[in-house]
Amino acid sequence: MPTLSPLAAQFDSLLRETYPPSGSGAAVLVRKDSKTLLRKGYGLANIELNVSIRPDTYFRLGSITKQFTAVGILMFYEQGKLDLQDEITRFLPDYPTRDEAITITHLLTHTSGIPSYTDQPEWLSMWRKDLSTAEIIDL
Repeated sequence: MPTLSPLAAQFDSLLRETYPPSGSGAAVLVRKDSKTLLRKGYGLANIELNVSIRPDTYFRLGSITKQFTAVGILMFYEQGKLDLQDEITRFLPDYPTRDEAITITHLLTHTSGIPSYTDQPEWLSMWRKDLSTAEIIDL
């Protein structure tokens, strides 16, 4: 195993303390100036089955990121950088709206009519093909 830089060793020590081998964990990537300092898994992805996290473990996060995206959008709104009634074509000019107005409010309230891409057969087959050899952990 290669020797870690002092900064990477500090991260590694902190992460080993935070995520013990017998508890829930995290896959971590630390980069500085386009150089990977640390890429490692800590703790367990599945406590019941005692499955360790590796740096290449895939986590299906589902809807867990939506609230963070919504907060970011609302922060931009508070800063006056966008309006909730802005149409998405302001930011994605080529998006195929089928002549319908789709606003940021529609996206935030799940009323845009845009289908879930993860339910599309094309995406499902791509997901299975690309990750056929990877470990996938459902959260």
